[in-house]
Amino acid sequence: MAIDNPVHLNECGLPLNAIEWLETHHRSKIAEREQMIRDLHLRRGSKLLDAGCGPGLWTPLLAQALGPRGQIIGVDVSAEALVTARQRSREQWYEAFVQYKQGSMEHLPVPQGSINTIFSANVCQYLPQPAHTFSMLGRYLAPGGQLIVKDIDFGTMCFYTIDPALQARVFQARVDWERDRLQEAYSFEDSWVGSKLAGYLREAGFEHVQEKTYKVVRQGLLTSDFRSYIQGIGRWFVCEGAPYLSHSDCQRWLECFEDGEHCVLDQEIFQYEETEFLVTGTWTRQTPLRYFDQQIAILEPEHTGCL
Repeated sequence: MAIDNPVHLNECGLPLNAIEWLETHHRSKIAEREQMIRDLHLRRGSKLLDAGCGPGLWTPLLAQALGPRGQIIGVDVSAEALVTARQRSREQWYEAFVQYKQGSMEHLPVPQGSINTIFSANVCQYLPQPAHTFSMLGRYLAPGGQLIVKDIDFGTMCFYTIDPALQARVFQARVDWERDRLQEAYSFEDSWVGSKLAGYLREAGFEHVQEKTYKVVRQGLLTSDFRSYIQGIGRWFVCEGAPYLSHSDCQRWLECFEDGEHCVLDQEIFQYEETEFLVTGTWTRQTPLRYFDQQIAILEPEHTGCL
């Protein structure tokens, strides 16, 4: 998901939910993301909504899984991200069955009960009340429809070549800051949300909830994209002034990621891992259409193969 006017910046001023960052992050983990989509066994020819689609990075993977008879609707709050998503799809083989609309997670611009599958990647960490948002998303699913959510959990992150004690202090300082940052006029964030997703889906009323984990492991020399991703993450841990971390720990931590003699990314023994969580749930409740949604249904008849 991309958002307008992001408030959390890393030390270089790059918003970690800006389009440039999202593209680098996506490329750095493309192998794992391709496997995630394959493992979902999405029904070919079905209708899928990508909630918080950002610049449309997942669209090619989802299109490949659904096939040319499928339909993809990408929704995001950021107009800038949607412009990029449309440009990305232009003249691609899947362009005819993909459309993008501006809207929020809880108020999707589609009729209730009209979607087979809702997919949402790397959005849940920004939701103050995930269970409530998931229950709102359920209204847009047809009975038996599926919600798929994917997100990070930094509790699984480990840099094996960084002092464990320093690493523990940095991570705990971020946990404490995410707990308190709303009081300082920052937006909500929970970077440890991944392992909580299954519980949130059950609380929201989804059934047959299943969790699958994907370990991301890199060692030795890194690709330029993954190096940029790791450097961005390293700076992000101490952004916003890192109020619960000492100045010396902050400096030592940043030295591990910046070019120079202390940079761990250039070490042949460098090893890193994190785990991403992919959780699915089935919506079995009947959602009656409101009058407004009935009007949308009349104005937007079922997909006939061309948008």
